[in-house]
Amino acid sequence: MTTRRRFLMMVPVSGAVLAAACSKQEEPAAAAPAPAPAPAPAPAEPPAAAAPAPAASPAPVAAGPMVEATDPTAVALGYVAVAANHDTAKYPNFVAGSNCANCALYQGAAGTEAGPCPLFAGKQVAAAGWCSSWVKKTT
Repeated sequence: MTTRRRFLMMVPVSGAVLAAACSKQEEPAAAAPAPAPAPAPAPAEPPAAAAPAPAASPAPVAAGPMVEATDPTAVALGYVAVAANHDTAKYPNFVAGSNCANCALYQGAAGTEAGPCPLFAGKQVAAAGWCSSWVKKTT
């Protein structure tokens, strides 16, 4: 019975997350392209030995706006910007010490105040925040 109950509790949350992810996002207006720089003159002789190119580092995650408490996905997941402000009656599965910074879904850099979360597409969550989808980060 516990498994079925848990499944039935997760269905509305999953639907809200999918609906938010599939909703049309407004794209920022594209800036006018900058004029192309003048071509540099070719060197007289090629260098004797070129240094190897450095390995490509992963692209940084673009910063977005913070998740608002009134955001439909935030409401569905019980997101709060400060973990201590969670609704104990509604979310009894809260684990003491849990927050977005130590969640497996949090994509912000260690020590930052906010970072992206895939549950809130294009938005940032507070590192000190919490939601019902919290999963302990493995080290």
